[in-house]
Amino acid sequence: NWEVSVLTRDESRAKDLEARGARLVPGDVTRPKFYAALGRADVLFHVAAWFEIGTRDPRRMLDVNVTGTGNIFSLARKEGVGRIVYTSTAGLFAPAPPERPATEASTPGAAIDDPYVVSKLQAHRLAVSEMHAGLPLTVVLPAAVFGPHDRGQLGRSLALLVLRRLKLLPKGFGVNTWTHAADIAKGQILAATKGRPGEMYLFGDRVLPLLAFYRMAAEASDVPAPRASVPMAVARFAARISEARSRLSGKTPLLSRASLSLAALDVAVDSSKARKELGWSPRLLEERVQDTMAWFVERYRVQGESL
Repeated sequence: NWEVSVLTRDESRAKDLEARGARLVPGDVTRPKFYAALGRADVLFHVAAWFEIGTRDPRRMLDVNVTGTGNIFSLARKEGVGRIVYTSTAGLFAPAPPERPATEASTPGAAIDDPYVVSKLQAHRLAVSEMHAGLPLTVVLPAAVFGPHDRGQLGRSLALLVLRRLKLLPKGFGVNTWTHAADIAKGQILAATKGRPGEMYLFGDRVLPLLAFYRMAAEASDVPAPRASVPMAVARFAARISEARSRLSGKTPLLSRASLSLAALDVAVDSSKARKELGWSPRLLEERVQDTMAWFVERYRVQGESL
């Protein structure tokens, strides 16, 4: 029973949300001219970010993720928004092995020198600074997020999996804490309604090696699971080729050296605080993977959508 407004740079891409009752607000976080709409909000969810590992445009990445975040906070303060939830990332606590999982008290950092990671660290520090300055802000930190409608690097790899075109993976990948997007969304709302301003909450469901996640996804899709048999040096060489092709095509590389470096790190998180203080309780991971892969099978194997 909430009235939802959605900021979008392209209204044609948000028609599905409009059809479900959302009010579309044209705008861009880097050019904040939507103050009137923001001023009407009781709760502001700042989820907008550019997520791409190995980007070709680091200046634009900083403009969106850092300057854009600062613009949002400035507008929220000026318009007197009473409640703000900012989405950071648990990846800032990497490396965090399963025997020493990250908590909200862990020290954030940029584990790799990549524009996305660096920009999210700078935006996170900006959010913490605004919290300390009295902005009614709560920070949520999702771990590895999966779900239907994902057309990013993880989503593209899952599409290849259901098409039986993802047969091999590099050796040496680490563990992550996997969580379905719908459970992250539930956590966002809980952070806004039950969370406290000035607090941070980690959202991560199941700690699994990346290879184990793909095996679970393959089983749900009724396809052979990929094997981790490619030496990392070979994978990095293939990533160079993928990056070169992306520069020519203008598309995001399916494989980049930065994404390989990030995937090799452990990101185990302890979400006890969110479970205890917010009552966050994600649905069974196996069910979430089944639902997700059913969408990928329907979209790419049955309907034949191109990658």
